[in-house]
Formats: sequence, C-alpha cells, structure tokens
Amino acid sequence: MYPPFSEAKTWKSLSRSIERAKQLSGSERCDKCAFVTPLFNRASEKVPGYPKTKAELKKRVADPSSDIQPCLLLSHLVVDHRRWFAASEAYEIEYAEDMEPYFIVPSAAPLMNDAYAGYGRDKCAYSRDLNADGFRFFVLEGLFVINLLDPPESLNQIIRRAADMPIPDRLFLNIEFHKNDLEHGHIRYPASYSSRSVSYSGQTANGHSKYKFTARDKDTQHSENQDHTSVKDGNNSGTSSSDTKIVKVDGDSEIETDGGTGCGTVLADFKFTSIPDLVSSIGINVQPKRKDLIVESLMKLYGVHTYVEMPSASIAGSLRIMLPLMQPEAAISVLPESHSDDREIRGIFENYRSKGTVYEVLKTVVADHPGPKLYSLNSGQLSGEKARELANAILRQASNDDVILIDTGSETKPDECWLHLFADMCDQRLDWRMYRKYDYVIMKSGALRKAPPETVPEAPGCLDSFQPRSGFGTDVILFSKNRPLQTFAFVDSLKTYATGLNKVWLLVKTEDAIFDDGYDLVVSCFSRFVSIEVIKESTSESFGRQILNIIRSSSAYSILIAVDEIIWLRPFDLGVVSSLLHDCQDAAMFQLRLGENIRVFDRRDYSDRFRSFRFDDDYLTYYPRRLPYDFGYVLNVDGVVSRRQDLLEEFESFLPACSTPGCVEQGWIMHRLHNASRRWHLMYRNSRMVNNMGMADGRVADRYESPADGSYQLARVLVGERKRIDVEQFANQNRNHQNTHQSKPVQFVPLEC
Repeated sequence: MYPPFSEAKTWKSLSRSIERAKQLSGSERCDKCAFVTPLFNRASEKVPGYPKTKAELKKRVADPSSDIQPCLLLSHLVVDHRRWFAASEAYEIEYAEDMEPYFIVPSAAPLMNDAYAGYGRDKCAYSRDLNADGFRFFVLEGLFVINLLDPPESLNQIIRRAADMPIPDRLFLNIEFHKNDLEHGHIRYPASYSSRSVSYSGQTANGHSKYKFTARDKDTQHSENQDHTSVKDGNNSGTSSSDTKIVKVDGDSEIETDGGTGCGTVLADFKFTSIPDLVSSIGINVQPKRKDLIVESLMKLYGVHTYVEMPSASIAGSLRIMLPLMQPEAAISVLPESHSDDREIRGIFENYRSKGTVYEVLKTVVADHPGPKLYSLNSGQLSGEKARELANAILRQASNDDVILIDTGSETKPDECWLHLFADMCDQRLDWRMYRKYDYVIMKSGALRKAPPETVPEAPGCLDSFQPRSGFGTDVILFSKNRPLQTFAFVDSLKTYATGLNKVWLLVKTEDAIFDDGYDLVVSCFSRFVSIEVIKESTSESFGRQILNIIRSSSAYSILIAVDEIIWLRPFDLGVVSSLLHDCQDAAMFQLRLGENIRVFDRRDYSDRFRSFRFDDDYLTYYPRRLPYDFGYVLNVDGVVSRRQDLLEEFESFLPACSTPGCVEQGWIMHRLHNASRRWHLMYRNSRMVNNMGMADGRVADRYESPADGSYQLARVLVGERKRIDVEQFANQNRNHQNTHQSKPVQFVPLEC
C-alpha cells in the first residue's frame, strides 16, 4: 500500500478520512465504516520503481506505455478510479453485489467467514456480510494498492494445490460455499436480508450450473470450439492443458483499457443496463440512435471494413445513405429465405440468401471475404431464441479480428436473454468481452485493439510546382424551390466574396407568382455582377436531364453545384480553384464546405492526410478515405467544385432518371464520392460557406404538395417588404463555425437595388 507512511502519518491520514466519513454517515463513532483503497495492477517491472504519491501514480497511469493500470474488474470498479484521481477527500460508494475491494474496517467488525479456506470469493462474501450488517463504504482519497500480477505459471501451482487437497475441486475453489451464501445468506445476516444476486435455482442434479460462465466440473469442461480451458481467479490468469481438472472460475485477470465484461467476471444480478460501456476515450463517441456513426466508428477503430448485416430484409434510415460513404471493402446482406423483397438494399449490398443454415451461409461469406468483418445483428424484431441462434452462428464463424454489433431495436430483450447470450459468447470465445453503447451490444476479443492507420498514397505532384493561371472560370448550378429570399442571399454573398465566376445557372421550381417575382428580383439586382440564366423545372423533361443539359451548355472548365440555403462567409477565387483542378489531375475535386475550422476530429491524428501548397498555404490537399465525419465523405452535393468533363462522364449513367435533388444527392454518394474516395481532394484552410437551415420553410430536397407557409412568409419579405438577408452580419457572426450545417437566425435590411 502506498504512500509508505510511518504509523503516525498513516493514522493522521486515516483520521481525516474518518472525520469525513462521520460527516457523510451522520455517525459520531463511525463504527460501521469500511474504508476502501483503490487497486491498480502492475503487469511487469519493466519500468523500475513504484509511484510513491497519488500524483506520481496518475502520471504513470496516463503514460500509454505504462505497466500500471487501474484494476477494471467489475469487483473493483466500484471505487470509480476517475473520480478517485480527482478527489481531495474521502467519498462514499454504494455496495455492489460481489464487489471485493481492499478495505480497512474497525477491529469490532464481524470476522470473515472462515469457511472460505480455498481460493477465491472470500472478499466477495465478506463485503456482502458487512453490507448486511449495516456497514457503509468510503473510498480513501490518498491511499492506493498496487498488485503485481502473478505470472501465468502460478496458476499451475493453484491447480496442483487443488489436486493435492483431500477435498473436491469445487470446495477448494469455494464454489459450494459461495453458492450457499448466495442462496441462504450468512448466519450473521439479519433475518430481513436476502441476496440480490442471480438465482442459482437452475442447478442440475450433478451440481453443474445451467449458466456456462460459472464454474463447471471436469466432465463438462470441453466445448466443440475450445481445445483448452482457462483458470482465472482474482488477479491471476493463465491457461492449462486440456486434461486439467480445473475449469474457468469467476474472476478476470485481464488488464482491460476499453471496459466491457469479460468471461471471468462474477455476474450477479445480470442486467442489460449493467453491461459496461465501450469507453469513449478510444473513439466510440457518437450520438444515440445513430447506428451509422457507431458502425463507422467501429470500422475505423478496429479495421473491420467488411460489413455483414443480418437479417437484412430492410435497410433504412441514415445507415442506408451513409454506408457507401464509409467505403467498406464489401457490404453483405444475409437474408432469410422467406424475405424475398430486397428492393431496399439493392445496389448497396452483396446478397447472400439463406439456403441451408445461417451458419453455412456465413461460412460461404467468410470464404469469399477473408478480411476482418463487422457483423451487425438486427435483433429488434427477432425473438430471444432466434437472436441467440443467429448470434451463435456468427460466433462460430468469427475470428479474433472480427467485431459483432447487436442492434437491440426500440425494445430491448429481457435481461435473461442477454445473460444467456453472454454465456453463449463465453462458451465459444473465452477471451471475448461484451460491451454496450446506448441500445447496442458489442462483442469482440479482449485483445483486439486499435487498427493501424490507413495507408496514404503519395500526395499530388503539383503541391510544390503549381502556379495559378488565368482563363479558367467556374459556373454555378443552383437548385431552388419556392425560396427566392434564400437565393438572393446566396447570390448576394457570392457577389461579396467570390471572384473568377463565369455564370450562374438557376434551376428553379415555383408554385405561385410571388416566387416568380422573387426570382426576377434576383436577376435584376445581380445581372451586372454576373450572367444569370433562370431555367424553370420542366414537366416534360426530368430534373436530372435538365442538369445534364446545363453542364453540356456550360463553357466553363469547372462547375460548382449548390443549393439555395448556402451563405458564403469568406473570400474565394474560383479562377484559382479551376486552375488547380486543371493542373492537379491527381486531385478529385475542390471542397468549399470543409476547412480546419470544422472540428470534427483531432487533426493531429491524421497529420499525414493534409498537405499545404507551396504557392499559398491557404490552399490544402487532403486524403479523405476513411477519415472521420465529415472529412471522410461529403454527404451533400453542394459546395463542391468539379471539372465539367468529370461530371459529364460520371453523371451520364444515373442522372437522366433523377426527378428530384434528393436523387441527385444519392447518385452523387453512390457513384461519384465512393469512386473518388481513394484520391486526394482540395480545399481551403478554412471553410468558405455554411448551409443555414434556420429558415422556417421547406428545404430544396423536401417534397411538399404545395408551398410551405414559411415559404410564402419569406417570399413576402423580399417581394412585399423589399428586404434582404444581411449577409455581411451573418458572415461576421458565423465565420468561425465548426459544423457544415447551421440553424442560425438572420437579420433583414432594406433592399437597395
């Protein structure tokens, strides 16, 4: 125990904690106070010496190469190590079933039950005994315990000791004593006390537990997927040969850094909500209900870029849109035979229909796609029995490089289902762990860690040699529907900040004369600044074909596609942008939406992905493949400058069939960005625009049978009141935005044209 005080100093420190405990407990004597000391494990002695103070310990633990880490067994997590590091005084913790921290108790405390004469569970029983006797637990703020983990061979000594004892293995490992305590309570327990742990009423006639994660006798120790058995207890770990008499018992020795529940954990009163989180410090830091972001984070964190969805009769919502942008090596659907309607997933997934058992289908998937996989099991609409069947099929095929994600749906299964699923996992994958993130359960090997970074190809050769040239202009194709006020702000801010502009093509849809009048105002006010051609959406020609015709008619080298809600924030030169695209053929496109101010991740982790140009370091090239949202993909078509010829070649295959901007956006995702993900892209150091969605009317991609009320109100501001959005004021207030889309209020000023 540290710090190594003299007896006098130890008593002084303890006395201070006792006084604090008296305040918290309201007791004058604190004769029923147990003082807990946090436990830290030391895996080796490669770094000489032990930390002597709490500050030294904190520094040692924070070092990624450190051999000292908090003990993350559930039985010790009650101390809350993060809280302890920040604590300046003792604090109280609640008793948790089967906790077994190191603690100090008064001499008058009940004695430990000496029936626990073998190995394990004695402190669990004593903690339970103290709690039943009315003790309260307080964590000492300045003391800590460091445990040097025993080498694996020490377990063989335990096994030999058990074999040499003249008592059954289950008694030596305290299994029977522990079971009796859970069922009946210790004789010192008050009559009103009843154990809150898992019921052991399922014991079979030969004494074996129906729950596979508990101790088992040698006759039942082998499963078809294990060729060895582990013995884990307390702070020891190791592996014995297949003829060993002892099987895995409660306890877990692994020094985990990402949380979760391991197969050696004592699971009392198992609940779905008690499954530990996959800690956010390793990168799974996303919003609830966003499966797409959880899938993306797992893919990038662990390198599991082959995505297997099952059962996948319907893929909807954000995942359907976003999955192609995650650039998986393959996206696979495993469909039950009865689900023949795969319209939702056509074009996104490679389909494997269930002919025979799901296990046999997965065996084919593994043979066809040998790389690391992310298995996504949609259990929400399945019975608990069916969910377990599919999960077991995955576990039988999964390797230690794979990850399993279980989507629980809107209503999670009963706790008993997750208990059995955990037992199934441990029966087949003894070294795996279970985690939870919101309504999702994650299973993976405890040894699986962060994947190495993506290999980055050589940067474009024009970085050092490029010099801007004249004669390269850019046309803008702007989509708008019943929104002349926003279109006015778009062109107004374009006039303020853009140079090198060739022409604006305004493709509009109007459903009332007031909107026509508004767009006429846009043309009359800005025709001196730039040539504007208004094209009304046709009833005889598809929306997509009209776009293709505009691209064919353009004389510019580059095209900027945009929607009317954009407001430009900073100066940008479309002549230089177009010249860059001409000279840097290795680069895919120029992103005006992105920049260093878009703080969606720590760029220090991706320093090799961003390079500045020698002629002007305000221009950057970056490699987007599998970068975090939203540098890794651009969901929106708008704000992207592309070579006109590239658009013609890539749009010809799908654009003529598109009837809405939403179709254009989906086609952009499926065809253009996915194909361009392995190329370098261009951008300014800071974003030049923002999509402002704070206006109270329909967006261009929304489908209304008639104009929204807000559309009329805003059109009247422009046409009736002769006012415009103050784009200068908006830009000054939002220039340092951190998100590509904002919902910000605007101010109106008189129209001067």
